[in-house]
Amino acid sequence: MAYLCAEGRLSLRRAKESDIQIIARWRSDPAVIEYYSGRDRPLDEEGVKSHYFLRSAEPTAGGVEEYEPCILEVDGRAIGFVQFYRIRKADSEQFRYSLSERTFGIDLFIGDPVQWGRGLGTRALSLTTGYLQREKGARRVVADPRADNERSIRAFEKAGFRKVKKLPKHEVFEGTPRDCWLMEWP
Repeated sequence: MAYLCAEGRLSLRRAKESDIQIIARWRSDPAVIEYYSGRDRPLDEEGVKSHYFLRSAEPTAGGVEEYEPCILEVDGRAIGFVQFYRIRKADSEQFRYSLSERTFGIDLFIGDPVQWGRGLGTRALSLTTGYLQREKGARRVVADPRADNERSIRAFEKAGFRKVKKLPKHEVFEGTPRDCWLMEWP
């Protein structure tokens, strides 16, 4: 298996079509989507394929889509999902990032609730941001966790992200507009 990066028992690899079933299982698990996408937005296999694997190309700061869906593994066993992408032009304008900077966005969730509370989210963020800096020349990595998702915010902060701006009503979650934090690394 070719990994993008690994540290100890934790590794990150590109997601492939054979991962669609496990991602769909995670994205339809009420415990997982209560925090990640909302219980009103489960994804079946077709939804996963469309949402993560057939993503339409959007203009980015660099002009080319640089989006990568990934699987997080512990000891070779899939436990979560990470996606990173070069921020799109609209994001660059909204958050006032220079188009010439290599700024990436990141999202993740641990899909196996048994693995929650073990620091794997923090370790996955550190592993991925290190990879983005070394291999993709990332100058900055950004995320926008919901303000009420304390577990996610703690993981980002422990991985070196800092809150830079409150984003009022930034995400509709379970039918209600919710505040998010714009967080940056380093």
